[in-house]
Amino acid sequence: MSSRHHNAHLRARRSQAFTLLELLVAVSVMTLVIYVLYALFDQTQMALRKNAAQVDVNEGGRAAMEMIVRELSQMEVSGYPAITNLQTKVISPGSTSFFSRVTPDNTALLLAYQSDALPPEEDAWAIEQGFRTNILQDFTFTSWGDSGFLMTSYRVIDVTNGIGTLARYRINGTLPVPPPEDEEKYTKTERFNFRFHKVANTPNSVFEPITDGVIHLRISPYDQLGRPLGHDRMFYDPLGLNLERHGAAGQALFPIDPNRPVDGTLIQDHYVQSRAEFYGALPSYFDVEMAVLEPQIVKQVWSLPPKPKEVRANFLGRQIGKVTLFRQRVPIRDMK
Repeated sequence: MSSRHHNAHLRARRSQAFTLLELLVAVSVMTLVIYVLYALFDQTQMALRKNAAQVDVNEGGRAAMEMIVRELSQMEVSGYPAITNLQTKVISPGSTSFFSRVTPDNTALLLAYQSDALPPEEDAWAIEQGFRTNILQDFTFTSWGDSGFLMTSYRVIDVTNGIGTLARYRINGTLPVPPPEDEEKYTKTERFNFRFHKVANTPNSVFEPITDGVIHLRISPYDQLGRPLGHDRMFYDPLGLNLERHGAAGQALFPIDPNRPVDGTLIQDHYVQSRAEFYGALPSYFDVEMAVLEPQIVKQVWSLPPKPKEVRANFLGRQIGKVTLFRQRVPIRDMK
């Protein structure tokens, strides 16, 4: 009787154990759950890293734009008068108050949006259809601060394949007392312009870095009616600026009023951009554009071979979603 009871107990215990198939199914289900959880965790971490990178770009870009806007809105004319030649009666411009140009030796990238092949640079139609050229300009202006008259210059430095660091340089713009021979030889306007353009052409090594990954920096002047002031724009407006405009070959495009001091000079530059210089008067406001690339994309670009240039250009064209564009309209309080 006891033996029969013992055998029944063993059979009951065996019926409670897991079979090999059940163990395999349980392990498979557990592996699937772990894989799904890991995938969710990985996506969450990736989203956090992207958000952190975007926050860094936004913070750096906003801080840079706030600095530019704050200082640019305080721009003032330098105040040294125009020069009249007593013999020829020709009126030369006064002292330079603002100067912008496409930065020399900073080659911008031709970014493809939807194609893997870049068209020839002379094919303007193809470029307009599927490509864009990022502009790297620098600009220098005068303002008045707590420490006196100031000259400030912004430039994208250390440019590699169209990507660089936005940097700033500022000095006191007040003219020192010259020796008697210089005071007799050069007017205050001429001495100020020499100092101003020396600041505009200062070497990159003295500039202070602000933010990295800048692939586009452009500043555009507008008049009081909101019209763009370009080398090829001529508007009839008796209250407007007396601007001289020149083409790429240096030819005069439109006549100016010879009885008034020249307020500015606009010259066609590469990529049909205007080199702008303003003297005794300023535009009503400027539009400032700056595009910043995320840091990890910058590292990937620099890891690619520099030649042929189409490799990096095509890669950047597919990363257009990683570019943050900042744009700000800056009114100028002291226009005259």
